[in-house]
Amino acid sequence: MRRAITLAALAGLVCVAGIAAQAVPDNSQAARVEAAYRRTQNLRIDPFRHAFLPGWGLVISTGIWGENNALNLKDVRALEYIDANDALLVTDFIDALGLVPQGSGLGVSSVSESGLYLGGPIGGHLALGVSAQARAYGGGSIDDDALAFIRDGNGSRQDFSLGDSRGEGIITGEAGLHSLIRFGPLGTIDGAVVTLGVGGRYLWSQGYARVRSLAADGGSIRIAPDGVSASFDIETLVTQDVDSEIPNFDRGSGLAGDLMVRVEWPTSGLAFEGMLANIGKIKVFDVKRRTARLDVVTSNLGEFADSLDALDWVTDTVDVEVNLPRLVRFSASGWANRILQLDVSTNFGLNTGDYDLPLAVDLGTTWRFLPAFPLRVGVVVGGHGGFGYTGGVAVETGNFILQVAGGSLGGLFGNATGAAGRLDLGFYF
Repeated sequence: MRRAITLAALAGLVCVAGIAAQAVPDNSQAARVEAAYRRTQNLRIDPFRHAFLPGWGLVISTGIWGENNALNLKDVRALEYIDANDALLVTDFIDALGLVPQGSGLGVSSVSESGLYLGGPIGGHLALGVSAQARAYGGGSIDDDALAFIRDGNGSRQDFSLGDSRGEGIITGEAGLHSLIRFGPLGTIDGAVVTLGVGGRYLWSQGYARVRSLAADGGSIRIAPDGVSASFDIETLVTQDVDSEIPNFDRGSGLAGDLMVRVEWPTSGLAFEGMLANIGKIKVFDVKRRTARLDVVTSNLGEFADSLDALDWVTDTVDVEVNLPRLVRFSASGWANRILQLDVSTNFGLNTGDYDLPLAVDLGTTWRFLPAFPLRVGVVVGGHGGFGYTGGVAVETGNFILQVAGGSLGGLFGNATGAAGRLDLGFYF
């Protein structure tokens, strides 16, 4: 899969370079499109999404991205239907986990955000904006070693473990300040325009949860014809009163930084960009921690089940330092006329801890048959889903913007193992 993703990224770069091989004429429509609208429109988290506004304005936005590598929307709807009829049993979940492909385990990741952005350019070389956001990150996995017994039984093997099974999620409120500094064009009137982006955010924790195995390699579980033995440790961390409807600003706080570099040749129709986001940590206070250890050896499977029900949980309260999922993105864009633009971006996580953000490549096209009404169509390769589709429509003028986009991840519609959606509405003063 990683080789296929790399080839997809290379193919995208070749297409981008090809479309920009002929220079865009000076003062053409292709060169006149605002940098804010030329920049790659990505459904994923992007702290600099609105920093390129062509004028001072206010943007209201919301977005969500969630995917897994095994259960599609049909499977989820089936479980919802069973649950609606009060017939959802543990065995139904076990059957669903049996759908996970052998050797892969179950991987899940999600991110969502909603908020406001206020800002715009100051002269020709500086832009500044402030934002207020609510974000939620979630991720986790069930190791294939833990799923093997459910899926394959113990006919061919008797030894299992929890492996690297884990899960983590955090909800934050954020106040941010982001700025852009532009240099150029360098050398000649057709030279490169370099844009440096720097931003910082103050974060408040609004909820946190984590579950993981404390034993090395996930402990051990042996299910053999002559008996059952198990030895493992489990830890859960949950913010107290996480369901409270009143925000609690004493739950924890932290700082996060964002960096971006963009190099663009407007009259040549070519741009490259690199971004690093979520450089920081947040400390969460008064988290309820529960730990339990199971050591059992028995010849009775029922006695083993009773031992699980009778786990002796030890409870205390701790402060937890959480690493935000660090996001890395490299993008390239090319255009040689007013109508078509090609974009390719590579996305992955760096030191994300329990947030699993596997390598993914987005290939996108923007069609401007009417300059202010772009249509966007693309595909996603990699991530948890493997292959997906994206699309969107927009109204991008000098007075306001309206961008609507969505994605069917890991398949199309009912066969999708994930979905994404985004809405941005802004007005210029």
